[in-house]
Amino acid sequence: MKKLAIIGTAPSSINLAPYNDPDYELWGLNGVYSMVDFANITNFTRWFDIHSLKCIREVYKTPQYSYGDGYVEWLQSLTIPVYMQERFPEMPTAAKYPLDEILAMFPRRYFTNSISWMIALAIYEGYTDISLFGVDMAMNDEYAYQRPSCEYFIGYCEGKGINFYLPEESDLLKTPFLYGFEDEKKDAFRAKLLARKQEMDQKKAQYQKQIEQAQANLNTYDGALQDLDYMLRAWITR
Repeated sequence: MKKLAIIGTAPSSINLAPYNDPDYELWGLNGVYSMVDFANITNFTRWFDIHSLKCIREVYKTPQYSYGDGYVEWLQSLTIPVYMQERFPEMPTAAKYPLDEILAMFPRRYFTNSISWMIALAIYEGYTDISLFGVDMAMNDEYAYQRPSCEYFIGYCEGKGINFYLPEESDLLKTPFLYGFEDEKKDAFRAKLLARKQEMDQKKAQYQKQIEQAQANLNTYDGALQDLDYMLRAWITR
């Protein structure tokens, strides 16, 4: 069985994936299609979109996702299996995700994102070497609540002896300090960040005052220009 690389959409490491490496098969999902040169990558073997058809048709066109109007047609053009909720007739290569089998294997229903479903399927099918590229689940964006589930399944893999690789660029399974044992380093780093924040707050306030003064000046000149325009119209005739 080849090594498996699951590809997500985080720009920090998506370009580090083993594209066209014959030792790897790639699984992609959702918006990855607009971020890689899919036509010139030979080792994608499966695609995943486990959302409803309504979501695929409508939500992905919104600015939040910006997949574009061509995503559905692109899915329909694929020759590799597309794992979905059902084998939808309008998707020629749709494959039903084995939900019942996965939930039987993982009775703890801790699935909050597509990556977790993909890792679970890889475990179910017996992959022994899994990598993640383009997956951060950064704590300050919409994926923050999804991150623990993804890390749970990574831990499950490592507990089962599955070789699991994450690039250093990924935010997953990262902590800047060892709890309890590195409190001094944590406190020093926190003090440094607070000092930096104070400095930036002061700069922001300074620039805000400059903006307000500039706006006041702009309003003054705008009023003066309106007076001149009135006098030109009222008193100066051609």
